[in-house]
Amino acid sequence: MPMELVFVIGMAVLLILCIKVKANAFISLLATALVMGMLSGMSGADTVSAITSGFSGTVKSIGIVIIFGIMLGNYLDAAKGTNRMAYDAVKLVGQKRAGLAMAITGYIVSIPVFSDAAFVILTPLVKAIHKKTKIPLAILAVSLSAGLLSTHVFVPPTPGPLAAAGLLGIDIGRAILYGAFGAVFMTAAGWIFAELYFRNKPESYYTFRDEEAQKEDEATPSIDDDKDLPGTFASLMPLVVPIVLILLNTTCGMILPEDSPILSIVSFVGDSNIALAIGAVLSIITLGKRLGGKAIIDIMDKTLKDAGPIVFITAAGGALGQVLKVSGAGDSLAQMVLNTGLPFILIPFVISGLLKVVQGSGTVAVTTAATLCAPIAASLGLDPILIFLASGAGARLCCHVNDSYFWVYTNCMGFDMKTGLKTLSISNLSMSLGGLLATFICSLWL
Repeated sequence: MPMELVFVIGMAVLLILCIKVKANAFISLLATALVMGMLSGMSGADTVSAITSGFSGTVKSIGIVIIFGIMLGNYLDAAKGTNRMAYDAVKLVGQKRAGLAMAITGYIVSIPVFSDAAFVILTPLVKAIHKKTKIPLAILAVSLSAGLLSTHVFVPPTPGPLAAAGLLGIDIGRAILYGAFGAVFMTAAGWIFAELYFRNKPESYYTFRDEEAQKEDEATPSIDDDKDLPGTFASLMPLVVPIVLILLNTTCGMILPEDSPILSIVSFVGDSNIALAIGAVLSIITLGKRLGGKAIIDIMDKTLKDAGPIVFITAAGGALGQVLKVSGAGDSLAQMVLNTGLPFILIPFVISGLLKVVQGSGTVAVTTAATLCAPIAASLGLDPILIFLASGAGARLCCHVNDSYFWVYTNCMGFDMKTGLKTLSISNLSMSLGGLLATFICSLWL
């Protein structure tokens, strides 16, 4: 059977299982890998071997990192370290530029904390700023979302980009550098769109689920009171230290000889597994007193429950990627791409965007696009970081009713579904184009 047809059938199986059957992404990816392997002419034993080797290799490369990354975020969340970052951002740029402060806050906070949880945590602050400054609620909420959703799809140790980096064989430090660059463009695009588009909208443009509750909502903190928050140093250190160690490892690996004693030390502490573990330990040291011993242990248990599905789905993506590689589908797809004349960076962008629109999960969209496009990049001799960036940009193409973040956003702000679509959903397109612009800029020198 032609490999192009195998690919099309495989994508049809994946989409039917995810959308029609509503099967778990883990099962959907494994089933797709099995179908594509068998249809490509591989024997049953070879297909199973490719699936298990791809699965185990992916767990080996990013499993521990995901667990410690989620643990770090959970500790920052529980100790209100994320709230401290938000208050500091507002103080830095001033209340009149609170939209920018929200974008900066989202950009930083979503690196260790899931975007859904981070929005819930920061909702009282958004409402407090709106109440005091009279800045339209949509500007603040969309600006915050721009930052949260940008690093969510671009910057490790967030699970989606971390998984994509592992599947593409990209050094984590390099993924952080380029992902942070792409996230700046995406965040800026979302913030600028919010400031320009929503600034002069009439009150009638926004409709709320419960108008009376919206008017009477006074359960908001003062944006001048930070007595109940941890210190800036204690909040930032667990996040900054592991990122610095990973980047230091990447830098030293490029400039120091292999037998350097400094490199041997840095390569240990800067290994992404160790660096994230150090970050989790630092969060316990700096914030543990606020939490108490029982809460610390409870968060560890919760982390394993949170991390399990993500690790399994990512590993299933690795299994599919290995099947594509062994079967030779990657080479065939590469030739097909060359024949279309379509710019390569648009391929992962379109795949990721399509998956995001139809099944809602940005993590699944990024992971699947990276998996499918990795063999194409290898065949064409292109830098995989471009797939990484284009996949992240595509994963922000739309956020609507099949995305959990959409409902977190509307429920926390009190918007009805129509207003959610008119504010958050429409703004995602500008964010996506901002990420695609960053990808194009990187392609000029990569």
